[in-house]
Amino acid sequence: MSYVTTEERVDRLEAVFGQFMTEMALLNKRADERNKAAEERNRLAEERMSQFENEMRAFKDEMRQSKRELDKKWGDLANKMGTIVEDILAPNLRRLAREHFGLEPVELFATRLARSCPAQPARQAEYDVLVVSPTVVILGEARSTPRPQDAEEVAEKLRTFFEFFPEYRGRRLLGLLGSWAMSETVVTALTARGVYAMCMGEDTMELVNAAALEGRGKGKPKGRK
Repeated sequence: MSYVTTEERVDRLEAVFGQFMTEMALLNKRADERNKAAEERNRLAEERMSQFENEMRAFKDEMRQSKRELDKKWGDLANKMGTIVEDILAPNLRRLAREHFGLEPVELFATRLARSCPAQPARQAEYDVLVVSPTVVILGEARSTPRPQDAEEVAEKLRTFFEFFPEYRGRRLLGLLGSWAMSETVVTALTARGVYAMCMGEDTMELVNAAALEGRGKGKPKGRK
């Protein structure tokens, strides 16, 4: 029978412990490498995502700018061709009459309407767009280059409207001036006279002073009788 001395046992334990420490060091190294690889993958993924978001943002900005430029060219062309009423005011006023003012049903939707005063046939008036519902009438005017004095012209048409259309007396009358673009001075002049201002927004034609007109403590303006 052979005996293992204490010194031999210590040597074996040291060898086993050394091997264990070597393996643990190797495992830790591999774990660190995997962690670093995972961190690198996450970093690259975040960079790609950030790059993608930036590219999408730039693409959206470019498309939005292109749309604005295209819309402006279309508006300029409509102005030059004299079709601002048919191309800009009429279709958008028809939409807003339904979506914003809730005018349904519409009894009459007319463009470029000429009218003689029944009581004074010699008096003539022209209206760009007229929307008539059972309770509300919208008088829409278009200008290619709106000026502050246009606000008073629309207001005057509103004041004399029922002289030309006595059959609509008793219905609410709302006025609107539409154009592709409109200065703040013109919008202010229209608001002061209770007239809606419609011009191009981010994506479509909008009533740019609706909040000011409808925030006077009376809800949506009721117009004139």
